[in-house]
Amino acid sequence: MVATLLRIRFRVLGNTLSRSPWQLVGFIITAFWALGVLFMAAVGLFFAGAAGADVTRYAVVAGGAILTLGWIIGPVFVAGIDTTLDPAKLATFPLTTGRMMIAIAIAGLTGIPGLASLIGGLATFTAWWRWPLAALAAIVCVPLGVAICVVASRTVASLASGLGGRRRTQETVGLIAFVVILFAGPIFLGATQLLRTGVESGVQFLAILDGLSWTPLAAAWAVPGDLAAGSPVTALFKLLIAAATLAGLWLLWNRSLTAGLASPPQTSARRVQSGSLGWFGRLPTGPVGATWARSLTYWVRDSRYLQQLLLAPLVPVFVLFYSGGDLTSPFFAGSAIGSAFFVGVAPYTIISYDGTAFAGILQTGIRGRADRVGRTLAAASVAVPLVLLVAVVTVGISGRWEVLPAVLGASFGVLLTAYGVCAVSSALLVIPVAAAGDSPFKRVPGATFTMGLVGIGLWLVAGLLAAPEIVFAVLAIALGDPLWSWLAVIVGIVLGAVLCIVGIIVGGRVFDRTAPSLLSRLKSYKNA
Repeated sequence: MVATLLRIRFRVLGNTLSRSPWQLVGFIITAFWALGVLFMAAVGLFFAGAAGADVTRYAVVAGGAILTLGWIIGPVFVAGIDTTLDPAKLATFPLTTGRMMIAIAIAGLTGIPGLASLIGGLATFTAWWRWPLAALAAIVCVPLGVAICVVASRTVASLASGLGGRRRTQETVGLIAFVVILFAGPIFLGATQLLRTGVESGVQFLAILDGLSWTPLAAAWAVPGDLAAGSPVTALFKLLIAAATLAGLWLLWNRSLTAGLASPPQTSARRVQSGSLGWFGRLPTGPVGATWARSLTYWVRDSRYLQQLLLAPLVPVFVLFYSGGDLTSPFFAGSAIGSAFFVGVAPYTIISYDGTAFAGILQTGIRGRADRVGRTLAAASVAVPLVLLVAVVTVGISGRWEVLPAVLGASFGVLLTAYGVCAVSSALLVIPVAAAGDSPFKRVPGATFTMGLVGIGLWLVAGLLAAPEIVFAVLAIALGDPLWSWLAVIVGIVLGAVLCIVGIIVGGRVFDRTAPSLLSRLKSYKNA
């Protein structure tokens, strides 16, 4: 049965990639990138082995710890988990929980990250070629270390996804994970600074690695190095720590799956007043009003939309971190412009979140221009107050009230420009996304690269079109001249409004032409 599931997994992968050329391109580029990293790692380990046992030991410990941490944070919070073999879907098969876990673990091991980790682990043999006992120990420790990586990522994903829990719990976990992604950069910089300080003090850096070798992150990878250094007792204890780590993770994963499969997903019921229509009863009727109400409901209730709004208040936090905590910095005073930019480009492929429910929208016979206007109004209904609040708060904290007109003009100009770009892009593009209520860590092979490439391209387009008001705002903040501030206001509002209107007109025409093909692609993603 396990072999059958693996064959199904690879068949699904092949079908998914064959239907989407861009996902296939992303898959191939990811594979070549992994090969390049493996080659550099193997060369580095070979030269580390020639430098002596101590250098080799510390290099392998550091690399093993980073690999394990990457499996826990990377696949779960950044790239997502391949859920082709979804436990909820496998529950109907005649499988014990143990066999299901074996199938899922092997599937994770046979993906690009799993194969790259295994080959990278085997590359440590190029470092231990001078110490036969360490090389023999690596035969056991490398598979053990890679198994810890795979099982740890699946365990964390199972616990975080709340399999069998309420949808609101899963969405809350997804929002927390998204915040972790956003702060990954500052956390990495802080860790890098800590390591740099440790290198400067020498002994402190080695002490950190020695301590790390006793933790579940690196215990398995430290065993060969201890044997090469002539410490068999220490190696034995670390091997026991690694084995206990794998056993503990396996048991925790098993209990999580068992509890989740025994309790099917629940949706929380909410008492609604009889006759209440929500936003549909408060906004105008007609195609534009209905689209506005429906989209606004998503923006305020769907966690996938709320993730995009989280960027607005967090951008000033990033700016404050990278500016060294200077509240009077001009960058902090103008950080609302960045908030407006990221919130504005959020709906660049918003139809993807409709899923196959997009068919119901098309059945109403709505025209493209009405759909574009309604979706833009819904996005602006939540973004405009949010950007306004961020601008007033950041300028007020910095004490530079004279630049508020420039910040507001550039922010709203950027927001309108981005909406114009998204009105066109969302009529052309749909990408694989997790469905409402799905695990927040679900991904489709090759989709991460595609999403990143498309997103960066649209960022560049929106940034270039909004460049005039941004330049005027920067000059106003830097020079303190009111002339530049009011130029930023005038150019931002006028140019942004023009580009938004043009984008809606063009996007509406594109929508009328491409809507059937968008639905076809959405259906193919659902069946992937």
